[in-house]
Amino acid sequence: MDNLLSNALKYSPRGGFVRVRVEKSDTDGEGNSSAYIFSVQDEGQGLTEEDKTKLFGKFARLSAQPTDGEHSTGLGLSIVKRMVDAMQGRVWCESEAGKGATFFVELPAASSVEM
Repeated sequence: MDNLLSNALKYSPRGGFVRVRVEKSDTDGEGNSSAYIFSVQDEGQGLTEEDKTKLFGKFARLSAQPTDGEHSTGLGLSIVKRMVDAMQGRVWCESEAGKGATFFVELPAASSVEM
């Protein structure tokens, strides 16, 4: 979550909003959730279709640039992907160029993780 929040702030314009949400997913009818979805939405530059194909790769350089000249190694999202995969979850992004981006992380509820 730290990386997703950091990126949202890094790529949003000064004074822009970053929205964070947590939702239950796939309830079983008794109020028990099998997963939780965390989302981080920014008001940044958004991603092109080409950017989306590179998004979770190591050392990925995308067309969007940090708004205050911050440095980027291109490793953050690949690390996020590895960590989420290790927790049996999934991560994805929804974005349009010029309209910001929303990153989603879905993680299974503790009782539904198979060990």
